[in-house]
Amino acid sequence: MYISVGEHYIHKNFMHRAGLPAWIYKASEYAIEVYQAHGVRHHTQWYREFDYEPDDCGRQENISIPMKETALMLVAASPLWGPIFWVSTFGGCIFLLTAILHNRFWTLLHSQMHMPKNVFFKDWAAFRFLARNHFMHHQNMSGNFNVTFPFADYLFATHTQPRQADIREMLRLGYIQPRSSHGQKLVEKWREATAMHRNQLA
Repeated sequence: MYISVGEHYIHKNFMHRAGLPAWIYKASEYAIEVYQAHGVRHHTQWYREFDYEPDDCGRQENISIPMKETALMLVAASPLWGPIFWVSTFGGCIFLLTAILHNRFWTLLHSQMHMPKNVFFKDWAAFRFLARNHFMHHQNMSGNFNVTFPFADYLFATHTQPRQADIREMLRLGYIQPRSSHGQKLVEKWREATAMHRNQLA
């Protein structure tokens, strides 16, 4: 839950807003690049279709979290989690391990959402739930800031509701299952038409 709140705060304030003092952005190109790569390019230039980006460069940009960025985030946030070691060394080690696993888990899920592959968890209800949550973030960037564990989205009331068009698209993506065999056939035809269109563009 602690990491969920941290992910929500960082995603909302530093990746979708230039939330640091202006002098930091003047002094550090990296700080402004984090905002531009995610809030500007990943959301408005690339991935206009949630599961498809035709540009080779854009397809990979801002999909994974490099370990060096995890290290920087942990160092920057150390005043918040460092005191855990004063209470329990074991607890502090568990927190650091959880933070690193969160980094890898985030990258795994985010990659599968935007660049779907035939992985073993693609049909799991838990993955479809998280994919729906992140899909809605791409439809409304003022909500659904959690990718791996959306506890904080519910805590801070930033969980968004889908519109009819969103539901239709999530059906095509497979994140919502049709309730009838007729609906399943319609969705399959829709997916085939989408695949043919993308092949023509390629």
